[in-house]
Amino acid sequence: MRRLTLAACTVDMNTQISTTPTTVLLAELLDDLRERRRERGYTLAALAEQIGKSPIYVGAVLSGQAQLSVETAAKLAEALAIDESSLAPLTTPPIRNSDPLVYRLHEMVDVYGDALREWTFETFGDGILSAIDLQISCERRGDRAIITLNSKFLQYKEF
Repeated sequence: MRRLTLAACTVDMNTQISTTPTTVLLAELLDDLRERRRERGYTLAALAEQIGKSPIYVGAVLSGQAQLSVETAAKLAEALAIDESSLAPLTTPPIRNSDPLVYRLHEMVDVYGDALREWTFETFGDGILSAIDLQISCERRGDRAIITLNSKFLQYKEF
C-alpha cells in the first residue's frame, strides 16, 4: 500500500488518513467540513468570498476533488472554526472521481469536441486550450446552467 507522508499526517492511497492519535477516513473529514459549512450558514459563494476563492473551487475542495494550498487551508480552517492541521490531507493532490453530472460534461466534450477543436484551430492556429491556466465560472439563468471556460491558448512551437 503506497503512503504519502504529510507534515501532520500520513495518507494511504485507499483514502484512509492516519493522524496522531486517531485514524480518520477522508470521506469522514469531507462530511465534517460540509456539515460545518452548513452549520455556519455558508453557501459555497459565501464561503468562497470569505477565503478569497471561487465557489466552484470551494465545492471541489469540499468534495475532495481539488487541492488546498497551505494558505487557503489556513483561511478555510478559520472560516469553519477548525484546527488547521486537520486540513493537511487536503493539501495533497486528490484522487479524482466521476459521477453522472461529470459524465455528462465528458459527453458534451465528446459530442462537441471536434467542432471546438476545429474552431480553435481556425481562430487561434495550431495549439491547445490550457487546463492549467484556466478559470471556470457558472451561473444560473432560469433552468439553464451557463458554464464558462476561460482558458489560455498555447501555441505549438516549431523546433
